[in-house]
Amino acid sequence: MPSTFFGLNIAYSGLTASSVALNTTGNNIANVETKGYSRQTVSQQAYDALRTFTTYGCAGAGVDTIAIERIRDEFYDVKYWNNNTSLGEQDIKQYYMEEIENYFVDDETTAGFTTIFNEMYDSLAEVKKNSGDTTTITQFLGYAKNMTDYFNNLAGNLQKVQTDTNSEMKIQADQINSIAAQVATLNKQINVIEISGVTANELRDQRALLVDKLSEIVDVEVSETPVYDVNNPDR
Repeated sequence: MPSTFFGLNIAYSGLTASSVALNTTGNNIANVETKGYSRQTVSQQAYDALRTFTTYGCAGAGVDTIAIERIRDEFYDVKYWNNNTSLGEQDIKQYYMEEIENYFVDDETTAGFTTIFNEMYDSLAEVKKNSGDTTTITQFLGYAKNMTDYFNNLAGNLQKVQTDTNSEMKIQADQINSIAAQVATLNKQINVIEISGVTANELRDQRALLVDKLSEIVDVEVSETPVYDVNNPDR
């Protein structure tokens, strides 16, 4: 037979569960602009019913809050990381291709290869017509020098792009190492917290955000290996 306060305990469990749900909802609203935050939900289940040894069988004992879980699908995480890697690669290619294209501009304001070559070619044609005219030869030599200067400047600019690319690669490598170190630190913190049976939602969000940034630079592949307590293998 349930005690006199059995009904009060049931009501108390409902109030406790509702309070947790309300706090979780407030946390979701507060973090609506937080980058990388995953919405959380409260997982509940009914308490084990009590045998009352009466004709109606067992009596419900209220509700139990099991955990606060992240609403996040790892399948879409992997899809996002794969596409983010492709996007980052194409963005870098586009940036440096635009840098190179700037050195091949040929329009009304900038004389490019076609303009300089046509001037030299037309001047050479005049030299063929008047091979003894020193003025025509001088003009041709001037246009030929312009062509030579163009190629020298172009080679120097392309070497500068190569130097900038090498420097960017070093910066990206340092950034990869920095992100990897932060992920390693978060892994340790997550292990310490989750060894007690709870889920480190916020730390997992931070780790996923770092992987998001990492996927912009290199291909990423994520796998999670359980960590067991050496003193208690079942935990």
